[in-house]
Amino acid sequence: MIKRFIGIIISLITCTMLVAQADAVAATAGYSKVYKGKEASFRKAVTKHVAKWHGPDQWPTFAARVMNGPRAGQYFMGSSGHYWKDYADRKASKAHNDEWRKVIQMYVEDQSGMMFFEKQLDASYNDRSTPMWQGTIYYTKPGKRGKMLEILREGSKANRRLRHKGSSGVYNVISGGEQDGMLVIVNRMDSMADLAPQTPSIRDRWVKVYGEEVFEQAVKDWYDSFTKSRSEILQFIPEMSTPQN
Repeated sequence: MIKRFIGIIISLITCTMLVAQADAVAATAGYSKVYKGKEASFRKAVTKHVAKWHGPDQWPTFAARVMNGPRAGQYFMGSSGHYWKDYADRKASKAHNDEWRKVIQMYVEDQSGMMFFEKQLDASYNDRSTPMWQGTIYYTKPGKRGKMLEILREGSKANRRLRHKGSSGVYNVISGGEQDGMLVIVNRMDSMADLAPQTPSIRDRWVKVYGEEVFEQAVKDWYDSFTKSRSEILQFIPEMSTPQN
């Protein structure tokens, strides 16, 4: 029943997004809470599964561990870099599905459910693969996600003009999650040192490119566009992920 429901969701998303999609910006992911005391066995089982079914020429997958916040200790696993059509066309074998179901049944206490994301390339900046990242989920007000994306696009333009050294990815949550209209910003990190305040600051960059008045209005519009946010740091797990090129 669940598999059929997911198939329906994928079909609806594919029909909606396929016409205009020119880039591989689709992704899926979800959280898994592992039974206490079974984490080492879980990681070993997933590593074995990925090596068998998710190699360089197979369906790619990634895994990360949540380091802080309400989901600390949970695993964030999924697949990215797709066209929406890829999900509709994918035909995983029964052997693959049976093996993965066994892993989940043996080691996973709870799952969040699958979320579908679409990367916003023009709002992202210098995005790249890193060993860890800080993800922030914004619970946007109805009709306000577009305003936040507009501000992020202007910020990305300012970063390009100033050749800022930072790196970030911006994603719309298309389906799943706790509410409609969620927005995710992923700030890439090479180490925990990257949590230090950036220089020049966001304010300094905006003021230099657009001026003080434009910056102040952007700040007001930004905070008027969401009800709450949640941040967490995630650490990439190479052995539980498809090898990167």
